[in-house]
Amino acid sequence: MQGLYMPQVQTHPAISPSAQATLENLALRFRGAGLMLALSDPQGQILWHDPAAATFFHRYALPLLKFPQLPQLTPPPPPPPSGPAVRQAADAAVMVRALPGVLVCAAPHLEKRKVDGILLLVCRGEKFSLDEDVLRICSQLGLDGQWLLRQALDLPSYGPDALLRQGRLCQGMWSDRLALESMHQELDSLSNQLANTYEELSLVYQISGGMRVNRRPSEFFQQACLDVLEVMGVGGMGVALNSSNSQHQQPVIYGSLALPPGSVQRLAAQLIGELAARPAPLLLNDLAANETYRWLTPAAAQLIAVPLLRGDAAVGCLFALNKKSGEFDSVDLKLLNAIANQASIHLDNARLFDDLHELMMGLLHALTSAVDAKDAYTCGHSERVAQIARLLAIKAGCSEYDAQRTYMAGLLHDLGKIGVPEEVLCKTGKLTAEEFDLMKKHPQVGARILRDIKQIEDIIPGVMHHHERFDGNGYPAGLSGENIPLKGRIICLADCFDAMTSNRTYRKAIPVEVALMEIRRCSGTQFDPKLADILLSLGQQTFRDLMQQDTERARGLADLQNALRHI
Repeated sequence: MQGLYMPQVQTHPAISPSAQATLENLALRFRGAGLMLALSDPQGQILWHDPAAATFFHRYALPLLKFPQLPQLTPPPPPPPSGPAVRQAADAAVMVRALPGVLVCAAPHLEKRKVDGILLLVCRGEKFSLDEDVLRICSQLGLDGQWLLRQALDLPSYGPDALLRQGRLCQGMWSDRLALESMHQELDSLSNQLANTYEELSLVYQISGGMRVNRRPSEFFQQACLDVLEVMGVGGMGVALNSSNSQHQQPVIYGSLALPPGSVQRLAAQLIGELAARPAPLLLNDLAANETYRWLTPAAAQLIAVPLLRGDAAVGCLFALNKKSGEFDSVDLKLLNAIANQASIHLDNARLFDDLHELMMGLLHALTSAVDAKDAYTCGHSERVAQIARLLAIKAGCSEYDAQRTYMAGLLHDLGKIGVPEEVLCKTGKLTAEEFDLMKKHPQVGARILRDIKQIEDIIPGVMHHHERFDGNGYPAGLSGENIPLKGRIICLADCFDAMTSNRTYRKAIPVEVALMEIRRCSGTQFDPKLADILLSLGQQTFRDLMQQDTERARGLADLQNALRHI
């Protein structure tokens, strides 16, 4: 039954899967040449051996390598290649040692000038016989000598020089394959780093591309947080701004992480307070061990936060909770810092844009008030037209930006009346032909006043053509249909509706329902029928609410008009 011996595969935890695969490939190469491959550590402990090697090696040669403590023979044989003998071989070079009946070649593997393993090639010696030493070892191992002889004769024999050549070949192949494996690992690592860096750069570029000055901070931060969620792989990503920031918004968190009610506000207050006192990044991979943020457990285990800086002061922060793979590290901190820097720039730009927008709108309202102050009966008219025009633009499918520009055109639609004499503008009776011609020039006058202001050149068509008619019988250009700019068609409708529902020098205001009937009657002739349908669909209460909201402002303008008359 000794010939049916089936060795079990032996592995050692010190050997990596890739190294073991390399050993198995080498073992296959040398097994066909009648050799057994093994690997030991520098101290001589066998870490791995070829499980498919011939039975002769497993039953006879391998115990000599594994158990150097076998009783010494008389006369003592050369020491087996283990312990100090192996270390000596490694320190020197590839060398061959003889054991009773076998030869062993020891080939050290050097890593950074240190021996980290020794390859062993074992063969049947060319002078193998059942001499006294071999028979004594068979007795110690419980082997039948004749059986062992038959096993040995099935294998080729080697002399020291031939085995030495095989050992050097094995050492070179092992080193080359390990070096190749190391390069593959480095390439994989570099590839992963490049992929991560590419994703991070793409994220920063994407966020930078979304930094439009007219984009609301809440919209910008929402998209930025959703992008970071995907790239960093976190459970929750949030933003908090302090109350002194002009773009103040409620703290918010995005992602799959579920926090108890009120937790986001509490976390935001703590982070803003801490980062305001010390504007430096915060990285905690064990919240349970942190006294300040321990209350977040068990919902969250990790936290990273970076300040949003304006100068040296923190105006808010970006924060993330629970990295899905591993812990937060310096790479995450650098990425989040880069995004926070971009976000801080966006906040500053948005603040400056808001300041400029408020300044421009203040100037436009001042111009409007100057026009409205000339005529007590048109007090508040421009503001109401602007509000109705913006509502119509939104309902007609215009973007928020275009609707706001239409609102501005509505504010300035009567700017040209600033050049109309007050006796004509405020005349109670019917205008003469000459006076009406003078009045009809106000759209062109308004357009001329605005033409040198590049930032609002897109609203000039609304000012210029708000008295055109859909049927082509309007002024100043006699345009018809959709040849009339959309802003002009919208303001025409809003202007006429407000004129009918407000008091004028030549008549009293008519009820809203009567004005709506007139709009329906003139749809397709004076007014764009699509826009007329939209206005009619708004309902009477919408316009009553608009007029009610304008009451306080109208009183202020009336006071200004009285003051002007007494100067």
